[in-house]
Amino acid sequence: MKKVWVSLALSFGILAGCQTKGVYLRETPLNVSDTRKAVVSVIGQPRLTSENGRELLSKYYDRKGNNDDAIKNARERLTTHVTILGDRRPYDIQIEVVVEIRDKEGVYQVVERDDARAEKVAKEIQKALVQSRDNRNIIDDFKPY
Repeated sequence: MKKVWVSLALSFGILAGCQTKGVYLRETPLNVSDTRKAVVSVIGQPRLTSENGRELLSKYYDRKGNNDDAIKNARERLTTHVTILGDRRPYDIQIEVVVEIRDKEGVYQVVERDDARAEKVAKEIQKALVQSRDNRNIIDDFKPY
């Protein structure tokens, strides 16, 4: 009986460890291009963008927020991964901050996800989304045909 409980607890731990991390902004009202503009205003010009424009990877930066050439030789670097989810409005936005550390061979390995920093980025994106919505002209969104 004890083996059953141990295996059950171990299975639960493994399944709980496989959950997607990150922070979500639920039901954002803007279209994809306006959402992307708001995200870029927060994370800067992305290092990589998916083919459909819904996944953005920020440039590498350190814990202080510096993202210049000194990061190329740093032992630790962070990157922000933003994904716009859903097939139509309202969209959900997932924000993950990934921490990588360079090993002895000089290859970066993902060691953790920083949800506290992802929460800060999410709040900034939320503010940018609200500002973008407030600055939009109703005629810009009107399509008569």
